[in-house]
Amino acid sequence: GVDSFMPASQIDVQPPKNLDQYVGQTYDFKVIKINLDRKNIVVSRRELIEEQRMEKRRALLDEVKPGDTRRGQVKNITDYGAFVDLDGLDGLLHITDMSWGRINHPSEMVKQGEEIEVMIIEIDRERERVSLGLKQLANNPWEKIEEKYPVGTTVNGKVVNLVPYGAFIEIEEGVEGLVHVSEMSWTKKNVHPGKIVSTSQEVEVVVLEIDTAKRRVSLGLKQTQGNPWENFAAGNPPGTIVEGEVKNITE
Repeated sequence: GVDSFMPASQIDVQPPKNLDQYVGQTYDFKVIKINLDRKNIVVSRRELIEEQRMEKRRALLDEVKPGDTRRGQVKNITDYGAFVDLDGLDGLLHITDMSWGRINHPSEMVKQGEEIEVMIIEIDRERERVSLGLKQLANNPWEKIEEKYPVGTTVNGKVVNLVPYGAFIEIEEGVEGLVHVSEMSWTKKNVHPGKIVSTSQEVEVVVLEIDTAKRRVSLGLKQTQGNPWENFAAGNPPGTIVEGEVKNITE
């Protein structure tokens, strides 16, 4: 026979947009304020939930260890990653630990409210912080990369990024190689890579060098074409008379 008041902010950890769903439901509440003169009682469900979450969080922190896998719900997405709720314990899934490949924003990999499986990478029990990984659940494409792509191998790839000094080519998901501008053309010098290839273009390249430790692959585009200098030398030995167009005059 005694009514009490609960502010909307105290119904749950994240205040819902619609309170109608709670009408007629029975919950446990914590009394946080009583004013006998005004016959006013203020209660909170949120404080009880937070206390339960704190107990779960401490239990999980004592229990989990790096390398464990857990299921959690994506709570929030930022430009640098996503926060995942591991049943009371929030962990950060950084964008660099989402995929072995190139992604521009965490929303490409996860959605808010989605349940995902993640790996525990690092635990800071003093600050109650946990670092999570998603890509660690998949095979590392850089393992045995030298066996898959020996130097001299011709492979097909997609242009994923252009920079002034060259183009990055994805030869498989998670593995990108650089075609330096000097390896793009036998004849075109000091030209922007965008004038030779374009983003999303499929190209054929040759593996020139692999640095497994630094995860770098050097690729060549001009090596898939005949070297015009060698072709010219083969067909025009010294003493051959040739015709050509005057391109430039110097002193």
